[in-house]
Amino acid sequence: MPKKNISLEKSFKRLDEILSTLESGELELEKSIGLFEEAMKLSEECQKQLETLEKRVKVLVAKENGDYIEEDMKE
Repeated sequence: MPKKNISLEKSFKRLDEILSTLESGELELEKSIGLFEEAMKLSEECQKQLETLEKRVKVLVAKENGDYIEEDMKE
């Protein structure tokens, strides 16, 4: 089961582990389904974290006079 507030890096690593295990085809169906469910939950959490991080990203924009200002990243 995914843990709350797990880092994106750890989540991606766990997703990679799950994918490798599922691709091996060596698990029983019930265990494969359990891992698939874990992967889906991790994927949803990663998406939420990425959306939150995206909102924090700022883009530096050069003004005509050479100064820079911060703007929110445009979608």
